[in-house]
Amino acid sequence: MKSPYLIAALLMLGAAAQAHADSATITVTGKVLPGTCTMANVPVTLDEIDATDLKTGHDNGLKPAVLNFTGCVGVSSVDLSFDGTADAAQDGHWLNQATGGATGVAVALLDGTTGSVFLKKGDKKTITINGAATGKLDMRTGYYRKTGTLLKAGDVSTQITVTADYK
Repeated sequence: MKSPYLIAALLMLGAAAQAHADSATITVTGKVLPGTCTMANVPVTLDEIDATDLKTGHDNGLKPAVLNFTGCVGVSSVDLSFDGTADAAQDGHWLNQATGGATGVAVALLDGTTGSVFLKKGDKKTITINGAATGKLDMRTGYYRKTGTLLKAGDVSTQITVTADYK
């Protein structure tokens, strides 16, 4: 009676030897995208300026302004683009949009705390974010009057949209 058990055991051993083993690979892919930063509006109130003090061909009454980037997570740089309404009569500076406002004058936006690099419609600027997860764009803004334009006193106002692309 032992032989049927022995035969069954041998058959099972033979079957086990014929079993095949398979393996599989788990491949995981992904991408960590840059986060964002907090970017706040930058209100700038220019000092009033007498029409006789507006020098033509220059930026006048400059005031400093700073666009701050805070709380940046996973961001090494920010590509900025500038949009709004350009004033073709004032060398592409920003159009005065004040209703019934001053004519013959535009708004100048300059890059940095010194220098003469203007930021105009369509311009691009890259800001590096430091290790503290912050960054900033120093600017100056003021009045601009092109030579040969007729000047009429009044209010000055414009809006410039800054779009940030985080890298």
